Amino acid sequence: MAKAEYTSEKLQEVDIESVSSGSLSDIYANAPTGKATNFQAYVNVVSVLAGAGTLGLPAALRDAGWVGLVILVLACAMAIYANQKLIKCLYYDGRTRLREYPDIAHAAFGMTGRVVVAFFYNSIALGGPVLYLILTGTNIHDLASSVGSSITLKQWIMIAAAIMVVPIIVTKTMREVAFLSIFVALSTAIVVFIVMIAAIIDSKDIGLMTKPDGSLAPIHHDIVIPRNLPLALATFAFSYGGNVIFPHVEESMKNKRAWNKIIFWGVLTVTLLYVLCSISGYAIYGDIVKSPIYQNLPGGATRTISTIIITLHVLLAIPLFLTTFNLQIENALKLESRGFSSKVEWLYRAIIRTSSMVLVTVIALFFPYFGQMMSLLGAMSDGMLTFVFPILFYLKLFGFKKTNKAELVVMILVVIIGTAGAVIGTIDAIKELARVFHGEGHH
Repeated sequence: MAKAEYTSEKLQEVDIESVSSGSLSDIYANAPTGKATNFQAYVNVVSVLAGAGTLGLPAALRDAGWVGLVILVLACAMAIYANQKLIKCLYYDGRTRLREYPDIAHAAFGMTGRVVVAFFYNSIALGGPVLYLILTGTNIHDLASSVGSSITLKQWIMIAAAIMVVPIIVTKTMREVAFLSIFVALSTAIVVFIVMIAAIIDSKDIGLMTKPDGSLAPIHHDIVIPRNLPLALATFAFSYGGNVIFPHVEESMKNKRAWNKIIFWGVLTVTLLYVLCSISGYAIYGDIVKSPIYQNLPGGATRTISTIIITLHVLLAIPLFLTTFNLQIENALKLESRGFSSKVEWLYRAIIRTSSMVLVTVIALFFPYFGQMMSLLGAMSDGMLTFVFPILFYLKLFGFKKTNKAELVVMILVVIIGTAGAVIGTIDAIKELARVFHGEGHH
């Protein structure tokens, strides 16, 4: 079976039956030990998943109706299950621990699998920071312009990039990134609660909502809007994307046996935030809720504070994704095994990471429609990477015969639902891109 030996770590020989049957204790006992605590790993998981997109989920609930909450819970369960299987694939042969997501694809389907996954993998790991940098620059520019600043959008993007080079170089692994992750996770929670409280205050009466002219208008809620359910599925599935980082998070853990618990509680925490934001936003604003929801709030301190915190969130999230991208390059170059002194190794790492930040900045500055293109790539990538590929790779590596029938049914359902979400999201993103090119959208 094809496997990228140069990106695997040798373990002691263990019984492969124990791996396929669900007990990884023997392998974890011999796996290279990281230094990150369970809490640091948990915070990294929450930070990766709970992005700025959280504030767009009330609009997704508006489009689907209250039944959308069922879809959200389903996506939560699928994300937990698929990401447990993904990490299990790292130890599939009982002798090595693969390093990252593309290595699993290589082990399962050879070079073809690696190339396909690497394309999706890098579109997220590199494309995410580009989008975050654009959003950071745009938000800072809007805030600064309101107080008379003459600094341009492109200049703000370059300033933000220059600031983030420092933590990207300093943070060697996901363990070091964890201190930034704490602020990323907290910022999302803070904004959700600010928006919830402000929305409740803004609601003048039950069943009524304040219009821009100050008058009260009835709001409307739907139980279900059947025609929009497929798109809601794609939106909620997209909100659990980001697992390209998880192999590196698990690698950094001191207690790797705890991974299943970490991913369970991490995804559950994020889902709680999603549910709180979605229910409060849709319950109060109904069919007039906007995306992101803070656009419904009256202008002033609340909206400004929310914008500032979200800007800090996306800015500090850049190292999460870019560290993953850089680690992939450093692993391919076998930087740690070349016998360099610590100073020389640090210099090479600084060059690699500065170069990646420069690349991200250039794309953010000079590629029009990148946001729409990233939505297209993200729709395809997140659905496949989050739900479909982990299950397909698991079945290929461990075999259908070693999987009981009940679990096989669950796996097939996850693959079907994940594929449907990816296809529907891709079609919607293509339509949006077409509108942009025909002058109906914006960029």
